[in-house]
Amino acid sequence: MRGEMNPRERWSLLLIDEFPDRPPVFPLVTSHAANVFGCDLIQYCTDGKILAEAQLAAQRYYGHDGLSVFTDVGIIAEAFGSSYHLREFDVPILDQPVLSDLSNIDSLQIPDPGSNGRLPVYLEAIDLLFRRAGDVLPVFAYIPCPFTTAAGLRGVENFLIDTMMNPEAAHLMLDISCRAAERFCDECILAGALPILVDPLASGSVISRRSFKEFAAPYQRNLIRCLHRYDLDIMLHICGDTSNMLDLIPGTGADLFSFDQVDINAVLDEIGDRVRLVGNLPPNNLLASSSMSIEENTDIILSKGLKNPKGYVLSTGCEVPIKCEHRKLQAMINLGKTARYENGW
Repeated sequence: MRGEMNPRERWSLLLIDEFPDRPPVFPLVTSHAANVFGCDLIQYCTDGKILAEAQLAAQRYYGHDGLSVFTDVGIIAEAFGSSYHLREFDVPILDQPVLSDLSNIDSLQIPDPGSNGRLPVYLEAIDLLFRRAGDVLPVFAYIPCPFTTAAGLRGVENFLIDTMMNPEAAHLMLDISCRAAERFCDECILAGALPILVDPLASGSVISRRSFKEFAAPYQRNLIRCLHRYDLDIMLHICGDTSNMLDLIPGTGADLFSFDQVDINAVLDEIGDRVRLVGNLPPNNLLASSSMSIEENTDIILSKGLKNPKGYVLSTGCEVPIKCEHRKLQAMINLGKTARYENGW
């Protein structure tokens, strides 16, 4: 066998519990690709061709093991009718939720991925990336989970209040958000992408364990169950601190868990025998202002992650900062490429 595999081969072996030549190295290079390519974020978030070209440029520059189609967590909520403010040098933010009051819930219609909002931007980017590089590089589409989308329909603060004061309405929003995510995932898969489910607002930094168990996890589970029809292994990413809910993650059905502000030893001990792990260099370490040693931190994380019995992917804990220092990200990736499994699984 050849000594070095291509990224698609590497991921494929990992997902059938076989040893690739090395662990995949997959920092979450999303909007930072615009910085590498030299476009602004309005262009990146509204033009599928530019998004695709930026992703290809970033992958050529850094050499990481995958392409990421992602603009912002409001992509589905916007397609429902919420208004997002596009910014030239930062990601879009919620401007006006579609559900200013709950009387309009019944009027919501599941978006058409081919025509509503910026969903077609995703599909165009996926199609271009798959045709240009899909034979050697996996194309990942980041899909907001129902909890995060529902917050975009109602506004974060109002939705969190709804979960306490009007849980029936919250579940209605979650249900239609789940069905919209299912439809969007179907189209992304048909275009050539593998879904990564992202649920930043379901973080322990935002909600309690009880709220996660009642309002977030069931809909993650429903969405993952739907995607398992394709016989795909599904990655779930949750930002922030998830230490209070780690034991609940395997119950979602996620095959890979991408984690952020949690000690990797705690994740290994709690769920490492059941879920492949993805993480978790702190993204702030990649900023020019950080004094942390990238090499030292990456080496520590790698030495622990490689011991995970279900497999491991070196990544950042969350998205690579838009203005990250290029040499720091390159150092992380280069070190990851030297890792081997001799002392691993």
